Amino acid sequence: MAPSRREITSAKNPVVQRFRDAAEGKLDGVLLAEGVRLVREACAAGLRVVEVAVSPRLTDVDLLQDLQQNAENYLECGDDVMARLSALDTPQGVAALVARPDVAEADLLRGDLSPLVAIAAGVRDPGNLGSLLRTAEAAGATGCITMKGGADPFRDKAVRGSMGSIFRLPVVHGFDADAIVAFAKRHRLQLVVADGGGEVAHTAAPLRQPTALVVGAEAAGVPEVLLRAADVRVRIPLKQPVESLNVAVAAGVVLFEAQRQRS
Repeated sequence: MAPSRREITSAKNPVVQRFRDAAEGKLDGVLLAEGVRLVREACAAGLRVVEVAVSPRLTDVDLLQDLQQNAENYLECGDDVMARLSALDTPQGVAALVARPDVAEADLLRGDLSPLVAIAAGVRDPGNLGSLLRTAEAAGATGCITMKGGADPFRDKAVRGSMGSIFRLPVVHGFDADAIVAFAKRHRLQLVVADGGGEVAHTAAPLRQPTALVVGAEAAGVPEVLLRAADVRVRIPLKQPVESLNVAVAAGVVLFEAQRQRS
């Protein structure tokens, strides 16, 4: 079927609200990818482009041709309309609604003999969550769970913060603490919790074996249920007077230690 192609001339067109709803995570099954890099990353990951809006500001000819051929709905608009539907302060001339990756629980393990699943507990800042996802992919995590009560990884700020990792790394959102414990037991993963009061330095933790690594937000920390259920509580030694690290940095320190041990 040939892509649908039409022009949007009014900022009051329902398309504008649809893109804004997607930015806020209000549309089931789709997420917003905006800007040349993110849209290109989504296409390279093989995600279905449900709808794309482009304005004259987009000058990347290769991306333009790709979208014209493969987007299910191709919309042309002026820069003024793009500014209204965009979630960016300075739109780059392209915004796409792409199908969310369909991730089952087993996908978080990726069939790995020693899976490494990162778990974000109560991370409320979407930019920090996006950075955590990027870090998890870079360090070789097989998947990520973002817990209930934290930021939605499929909203625009988290998507941008991940710089495309959300398109490739299997991510599931909405588990509570009890579900995390059950998940770890079900898949025979040791539950490792990064905690300032941990008894084991991260470099001494046994991270070669199948692992679910829990990191929490700086203010709230990790839920008590997970602290009690932890097989290992690890700490990252810090020089005083620093008491804590940004959650994405802390996750990176432990995840890259796991990568080091495994390699």
